[in-house]
Amino acid sequence: MTLKLCIVAIALMTATAKAEAQTEKKDSVDYSLNLKDLVVKSNAPRTKMRNGAMVTRIVGSPLESAGSAEDMLARVPGMMRMGGQLQVIGKGAPIYYINGRKVQDLEELKRLKSYDIREVEVINSPGAAYDASVNAVVRIKTRRQQGEGLSGRFDVRDDQALKSGNNNLSSSLNLNYRHKGLDFFGGMTFQNDYLDGYRSLLEQTTYGTDVTHTQTGFTQSDEKFSRIHYNAGVNWQLDDDNFVGVKLERGKWLKNNLIFTMEEDILRNGVKEDYLKSVSDFDYKNPNTLQANAYYNGKIGKWGFDANVDYYSQCDKNDDHISEQAMSGTRTVESTTENKSHLFAARLIADHPLWNGKLSIGGELTTVCRDNNYRISGVENISDRLSKVSEQNYAAFFEYGIMIPKAGMLTLGMRYEHVAFDFDDLSNPEQSVKRNHDDFFPSMSFGTRLGALQMQLSYGVKTTRPMYSQLRSEVYYVSKYTLQTGNPLLKNEIRHTLDLSGRWKWLAFNVNYLHIKDAIYDWTTPYDDNGVVMIGMVNFDSPIDVLSAFLVASQNVGVWTTSNTVGVQKQWLSFNLDDPREASGKRKVSYDKPMLIFNSDNAFRLKNDWQLELNSEFYSKAHYRNVRLLQAYWNLTAAVQKSFLKDKSLVVRLSCSDIFNTARHDALLDLGNYTLLQGDVFGGERGNYSFHRVSLSVRYAFNSTKSKYKGKGAGQDVIKRL
Repeated sequence: MTLKLCIVAIALMTATAKAEAQTEKKDSVDYSLNLKDLVVKSNAPRTKMRNGAMVTRIVGSPLESAGSAEDMLARVPGMMRMGGQLQVIGKGAPIYYINGRKVQDLEELKRLKSYDIREVEVINSPGAAYDASVNAVVRIKTRRQQGEGLSGRFDVRDDQALKSGNNNLSSSLNLNYRHKGLDFFGGMTFQNDYLDGYRSLLEQTTYGTDVTHTQTGFTQSDEKFSRIHYNAGVNWQLDDDNFVGVKLERGKWLKNNLIFTMEEDILRNGVKEDYLKSVSDFDYKNPNTLQANAYYNGKIGKWGFDANVDYYSQCDKNDDHISEQAMSGTRTVESTTENKSHLFAARLIADHPLWNGKLSIGGELTTVCRDNNYRISGVENISDRLSKVSEQNYAAFFEYGIMIPKAGMLTLGMRYEHVAFDFDDLSNPEQSVKRNHDDFFPSMSFGTRLGALQMQLSYGVKTTRPMYSQLRSEVYYVSKYTLQTGNPLLKNEIRHTLDLSGRWKWLAFNVNYLHIKDAIYDWTTPYDDNGVVMIGMVNFDSPIDVLSAFLVASQNVGVWTTSNTVGVQKQWLSFNLDDPREASGKRKVSYDKPMLIFNSDNAFRLKNDWQLELNSEFYSKAHYRNVRLLQAYWNLTAAVQKSFLKDKSLVVRLSCSDIFNTARHDALLDLGNYTLLQGDVFGGERGNYSFHRVSLSVRYAFNSTKSKYKGKGAGQDVIKRL
């Protein structure tokens, strides 16, 4: 702005001088000088650093046309898609905030459209204000728009797989009515998915002293589900600095049925001794959720306050009908699983200027109750289980940031958490577990600037708590040769992280080192001498060290906008595992092959509101946690988009993703006396079993009002574990 004013002033003075000179020569003639608009153009960097976060501007960039927030986040610098799951490079899955409110359901990232997003902050080193289990934070800020009256937006999108019967149809309607300080909003989203005949390779082998058992074949998934989600709320702006509001959300599955088929040959020392075809018919009766949030956000004097209260409930019932055919005969196994969960959470943060900085203090309370009832018939060695989990988490924290003259910004923080966990096994009281944790989690960071170079160095201690389903004690029947259970004795992961991030002109970088103790993993072991295996959970005895680094280069050249990410992620992990094939009975297994990352986004903005895109995601063969990824992953996507009407309120977008059908990972799990080879190991986790598909979306919006809801939510890390 200063540069522009200077240029305008110089132009005015020059023009005035010329006019005066001409007037002196021809003083009998009046001259009129019309100075046209003077525009100074520059291309601001799309990604920059702010308070230690990597901030990417979405509005006005090609990313605003990506589709859903989920589609857009995969292309934000510092993020990647591993098997369809969004991750912060080197940190794993983050938690999300939308306008300061924690995301309660990851489906919300599909409902939120990229066009409505103003900017995205990727925080690699969350401070003491965040729960100790948070690895990384992604803060989404939507467009700030003004206006009165009624506004709305309608979206519809259909994804069709090209080589499989996988179709995803979704539509949403969002309305907003604003009058002075009151803002009423509500919306509805409908999703219908259809999956037909998705197959995946499966081969698992157990090694005994004299006998080797192999199960080789395939799995097939056929699924139909439809879901509807409602939300409604009100926001009241008391004055320029104070807001209160209430929001209700309801999720309901209209239909959810999965047929999972496993067909395999059973080999004993390489000789076929059995054949198994297992068909599991899962019928999810009542997987419904209800959430209520109330908040206050404002200032009283020099104090700033942010208060949130949440209630969350979830109930689900799963009837599983398993029909098995084997050479020895047939049998039917029936099981029912019922879960009921309730959560109450409250969070208060207050901040106040102190000396040359700001002090933030706060507290958080989360209490959870979860009941589980498992009933089974048709198999002798597995019994019914009834259990109850309760957990209370009391947390307090402080964080102080101070500006040191001629040096930089120093931030120190400490978080204290008291966790009381009670697992009550009503069927077998001997397996009940009670334990308390009292932990301190320090954090610190220092940011500085050297000319055009911005840098920040951060250190913190974090934890990962087991999912509640991982703490169960009952044995689940999967098939004649496969059982599954949890582990109530699982300990929390402890992670130490050191992070260096920076930016120089149009380049941004991040280097992260992570040391993990008591890491939680799936672990499969032989259950008996007949080839039956048990899938369970363990804490690793060996620590894991992970080093990741990436560099982002973003440029605008005429109509072409490009952003390229180059990175590497390497871990150090090894075990001495039981293996009867070795003379010593032990074998060292290492997982240390690095992953190379290269993502490139390219957009061309043409005349008449046309936009063309060509985007690529590439990840090399690598070792990821305790899995060997056996092939490189490459997803090449092309898209064309056109805006219609004078106000560009109608947008049509057509895209083709995974053009060459190469976006998959086959994986090998090696646990010494057990190996598992699985095709497309992440397929079921990403919702869309095939990225090789065509998508058509249409968006229409009218008026320009936007919800002012500022609730941030509380206890969302526990909701995720539920």
